[in-house]
Amino acid sequence: MHFTETCDEDRPHLITHVATDIGPVPDREALPAIHAALDQQELLPEQHLVDAGYVDAELLVASQTEYRVDLVGPTGKDHRWQTREQTGYSLRDFSLDWEHEQARCPQGHTSSSWTPTKTRGQEVVKIKFAYTTCGACPVRAQCTQSKRQTLTVRRREASEALDAARQREQTEEFAELYEQRAGIEGVHSQGVRRMGLRRSRYVGEPRTHLQHVATAAAINLCRLYDWLTGVSPHATPLSHFARLMKEAA
Repeated sequence: MHFTETCDEDRPHLITHVATDIGPVPDREALPAIHAALDQQELLPEQHLVDAGYVDAELLVASQTEYRVDLVGPTGKDHRWQTREQTGYSLRDFSLDWEHEQARCPQGHTSSSWTPTKTRGQEVVKIKFAYTTCGACPVRAQCTQSKRQTLTVRRREASEALDAARQREQTEEFAELYEQRAGIEGVHSQGVRRMGLRRSRYVGEPRTHLQHVATAAAINLCRLYDWLTGVSPHATPLSHFARLMKEAA
């Protein structure tokens, strides 16, 4: 289940779209259909705040090029051994010349081949270094643990979009902007705690989707009523321990 919600400061936060998928479908695979539906309803936001499950290098590019939507969310972690162990050379230590289709390693050696291909359905570039220079390199162990001299990178647009998203993620502006996404967690909490959203009353995906839409409509009515009567949105509840630490500070 995927809810899309407005987050304007001077207006009630209302659900604008509801999508229902079966459990095994990854969040990132649902995002293109969500954007298409919002576009059809002329409800596309300039910035779409999502959690990490929706952020992918290709989706960062597609959201911007197809819908002019800035996808904002935490990027996936780099699980390479260099990042885990905080040692060795990572991809950022290589210089990529996209115009001339050539890469330069941290030791100054240039690549011998540049091959666009696909891996697991994604467009990537396989960059190979000659064994005569890479095989005898004195710092080879800091560069790779593989027997091959191959570097795999995403296509240029996706690679640059992911780098830009990771850099923005480290800024205070990102933290301040992303705080607004806490509202959608409140939507799920309200739906689960007050309206039994977590359990389907019907059999089959179409009927379950109807339940989700009805629940979203009920939440919107509650929020409109609160807004019209001047009731402020509830703050995110703190645990007993968090409240104790806040009072101690």
